[in-house]
Amino acid sequence: MLSQSFLGLCLAASATWAAAIPVPDPTPVGPALAKRTDHYGTATVYDQNNYPGSCGITNPDSAVIVALGNKWMDNEYQSPFCGRTISVVNTGSSDGGVHGKGNTITALVQDTCESCQNDNLDFSIGAWNALTSNSEESVVDVTWHFNS
Repeated sequence: MLSQSFLGLCLAASATWAAAIPVPDPTPVGPALAKRTDHYGTATVYDQNNYPGSCGITNPDSAVIVALGNKWMDNEYQSPFCGRTISVVNTGSSDGGVHGKGNTITALVQDTCESCQNDNLDFSIGAWNALTSNSEESVVDVTWHFNS
């Protein structure tokens, strides 16, 4: 009889103890991840000329970097977009003079393209060559999105 009472007391204590354990809140901590947004525009190429871009860094022409338009950079020196990367897909050119359709690159944001409208981009020579299979300087259609 004593052992049944002792067992009952142990079970009751266990149930009370288990009920007192906090249950984690299912709400995620931190900001939610944003859905990837594709942007559609055209891309051109520019020379670095050993000058720092609007992000404050001098890059060689061979670097795979990109200048975003003021829609993104907002005429800011060292914009919050500096140092982010974008993935870019060459979707072809209307005149067929630019090669590399389907090529994809990841480029580092390092400058502002003041003449770029909306989602258009301006690439370093290194980025342009990778994206267009070393095509002559021209204009190419692109789809791109932010990675980081």
